[in-house]
Amino acid sequence: MKKALFPVILSLFTVLILGSALTAMASRTAGAVIDDAAITTKVKYELAEDVKFTTLKVVQVDTERGVVTLTGRVHSRQEKRHASIVARHVSGVVSVRNLLAIVR
Repeated sequence: MKKALFPVILSLFTVLILGSALTAMASRTAGAVIDDAAITTKVKYELAEDVKFTTLKVVQVDTERGVVTLTGRVHSRQEKRHASIVARHVSGVVSVRNLLAIVR
């Protein structure tokens, strides 16, 4: 009887350990990834539509958990600041990390 229970108990224990490890690793749900993709798309759209922002082609937008990161190059401090303002006003944005470099 003990020999028959051992594989069952071992299997259950393994499933519990693996399940908790996978849950810890999968910190972003599919819904969160989709939300981040939608935010990225909205930010890119708003930057493209904004007539004050002319350097969209050299600006990359990435979003993780609602935090938008802007990277790339702009021509002035005003453009850098304006990109943050545009991104911050998009629905779902928690904060903006503006890593844009100013090139002249």
